[in-house]
Amino acid sequence: DMLILSLVKALLDSLNEKQIVASLTVKSDDLKGSISKLEKWFEICGVADYADHIKFLRDLQELRSCGTGHRKGKGYDKIAKELNITDGDFKRSFKDILIQSIAFLDFLALNADALSAPGAKA
Repeated sequence: DMLILSLVKALLDSLNEKQIVASLTVKSDDLKGSISKLEKWFEICGVADYADHIKFLRDLQELRSCGTGHRKGKGYDKIAKELNITDGDFKRSFKDILIQSIAFLDFLALNADALSAPGAKA
């Protein structure tokens, strides 16, 4: 739980949401949460193939919310199944989550030019 909490802090809570919002051409009030704003930013900047990364970030956030943030119940069981954490091998499960996290960071690095282009201020 603490590893997931730390990972969410590093990948999501540390996003510069203010800068992302500043680069959006839509009202940020229409977008709920940092992941939705990040997704819109990718779209506006013309970044391709971000859907799987956005899904992973949503799943990771849900895991944090259902696991670390609250008592584990049906919501946790559902997201644990989605992230393949159902076999009790938490070491392997966290390794898989780290691999997806690294893939997301690699995706950001690969698209850094598009994300830092004029109009992409975040």
